[in-house]
Formats: sequence, C-alpha cells, structure tokens
Amino acid sequence: MCSKEDCSRVCRVLSAQVAEVQARFESSSQELIATLDRLDGLLAADSAHARETAAMQEALDGLLFAQAQEHDIIRQMMGVIAHALSLLPDDIDPDRLVGLYISDAQRDVHRATLERGDAD
Repeated sequence: MCSKEDCSRVCRVLSAQVAEVQARFESSSQELIATLDRLDGLLAADSAHARETAAMQEALDGLLFAQAQEHDIIRQMMGVIAHALSLLPDDIDPDRLVGLYISDAQRDVHRATLERGDAD
C-alpha cells in the first residue's frame, strides 16, 4: 500500500498530466480551426487565388498529419492517466508511475511537478 504522501504526489502528477493534455488538445485544435478558416476563405475567393489555394492545401495536409500525431499522443497520455488512476490508492507510487509513460513530455511534466511539490 502506498503512503499518503506518495498517493498525494501521484495525484499531483496526474493532475498536471491532465492539464498538459488539455493544453495540447486546445492548442492543436485552435491551430487546425484557424487553418481551415483561412482555407475556406481562399476557396470562396475567385480563381485568381489558385496558387495560394494550392499552397494552403499543402499546408493543410501537413497540419492534418501533425494533428493526427498529436491526437495519438494525447490518446496515449490519457490512457496512461486512466491506467494509473485505476491503480490508486494501493498499487502505484511516483516511481512506478514514470514506468507507464510513453513520451518525454509526460516525464518532463512528472519531474517538474514533483520538483515544485517537493519544494513546498
């Protein structure tokens, strides 16, 4: 069984992970919406903008690929958080939590959260 302190640390880290996932999702969604709005405006314009439309389509293709990768990371991060929560309160501690991570971003959030929390 994990100690109350370890359980508290795990909860702080998971809370920070959820905040990171939310920030990533919001940022990637806003970028996609802005690009789609620009593309819509170009497509609605006359054919004099064919070159710009083609450039926007290429940018959109790249953005959609990046979005697919980002959404996959978000999905995986949420899976780790859900799994870790299912192990609370007895079968998880901060050190074991690190072993569940799939990305450096998660490890960075973990480390920063514990450094902030342990400094308090």
